[in-house]
Amino acid sequence: MEDPKKTILNLLRENWDASEVGFTPRFSVDWYDGEEELPQVVVTRLTEDQRALGLTGDPSTAERRVEGLYAIDVWSKGDQARRWSMIEEVDRILRERCTTPGGDLKFLEARSWRDLDEVDVSPKLFRTQIIVRVVYNR
Repeated sequence: MEDPKKTILNLLRENWDASEVGFTPRFSVDWYDGEEELPQVVVTRLTEDQRALGLTGDPSTAERRVEGLYAIDVWSKGDQARRWSMIEEVDRILRERCTTPGGDLKFLEARSWRDLDEVDVSPKLFRTQIIVRVVYNR
């Protein structure tokens, strides 16, 4: 099974429309790299909740349904317009592919966006995060 955060990352990378957005960000998992060029899109795992499916006498062999929360962060340095373009593109991809996200994922749902800007640095670092719920069997 592929790591769900890599599935989400591949979904974004493979469906990114650079001709519409005007650029392609750097995609990565787990952390923002301050040394890399911006803009960046980063996918991280927040939590997972597993439940056994069906009735079984041996829970160690039961198929499990997993509901996970993942964060997708978009980063842009000194440029709010690029950040907004990335928000719009990530939102478009998630909406279009919510029932066919790829890999072992059965479903994904965009939950909420929040701004986490770092304005005490120069140039300003604009960061927005969306929480995404995913469902898959393990």
